[in-house]
Amino acid sequence: MGALAEMAASWPFGVFVLLLGLCVGSFLNVCIYRLPAGKSLIRPGSHCTACLRPIAWYDNLPIASYVILRGRCRQCGQAFSVRYLVIEALTGLVFFGYWAAYFRLGLRAGADHVGVYAVHMVLVAALVVSGAIDFERKEIYTSVTNVALAVGVVGSFAWPRVQMVGAYDHALPDWVGWARADAVILALIGAAVGAGLILVTRMLGTWVFRKEAMGLGDAYLMAAVGGVLGWEATVIVFMAAPFLGLGYGLWRLVRKKDHEVPYGPFLGAAAGVAMVIQDPIVAYFRPGLAGVWNLMVG
Repeated sequence: MGALAEMAASWPFGVFVLLLGLCVGSFLNVCIYRLPAGKSLIRPGSHCTACLRPIAWYDNLPIASYVILRGRCRQCGQAFSVRYLVIEALTGLVFFGYWAAYFRLGLRAGADHVGVYAVHMVLVAALVVSGAIDFERKEIYTSVTNVALAVGVVGSFAWPRVQMVGAYDHALPDWVGWARADAVILALIGAAVGAGLILVTRMLGTWVFRKEAMGLGDAYLMAAVGGVLGWEATVIVFMAAPFLGLGYGLWRLVRKKDHEVPYGPFLGAAAGVAMVIQDPIVAYFRPGLAGVWNLMVG
């Protein structure tokens, strides 16, 4: 293990990523609120939406300020949504949880790499934002998913290990003889498969039910998942998400007589699980793909 990997596996680094996750969660709250409203993510700075007064830095500390102020604006007393607290805590715990899974527990071999972790956390952030907005408004913004897809492709070029899972026994297909290019090809294949699965399902569902089935936003979200995790894990995500959303869908149907279920949160949850169990997924699928490729090229 190199010096950087040893540092990343240390507990001080774990505390750092926990605090970083809390801060990222605070920014994700900004995205969740401002993107649907068509507002800039940068200006104006944090402010109360009721009295419009700026929020001081000491009142903008993740979780701590919410607890100290009991979820209210110091100036006017307006209550803030508990969502702010939930998103900050969730993001912090997820950042820490994946750090522990990758660097301490070794649940995913080959992921104890800072570059892989960074790319995955960008995807996690996109999934949190997309899932929260989709849950509230049934919308997914390509400005979020495209960032995650771009990071997946660029990250695969910078660190081929993003697409090289496990102990390298089922690592990268040798397609062009250059690991970085092969990794980018895998990322693009994953993006195409992810988007294609949703588009085909959307087309068939629309034909069968005579109404739009699934949104295009889900296709962009799955393209981002595929660009980071590869096509094999993307197929598992696509198959697992409906089962994760089944209980919520039945509840909405019985209690609210509404059969429309936001798919984004459950795609995100399935992708979150796939990140950890990606090794056995790829170990099962990739040799078959390599065999097909060898038959095609002789």
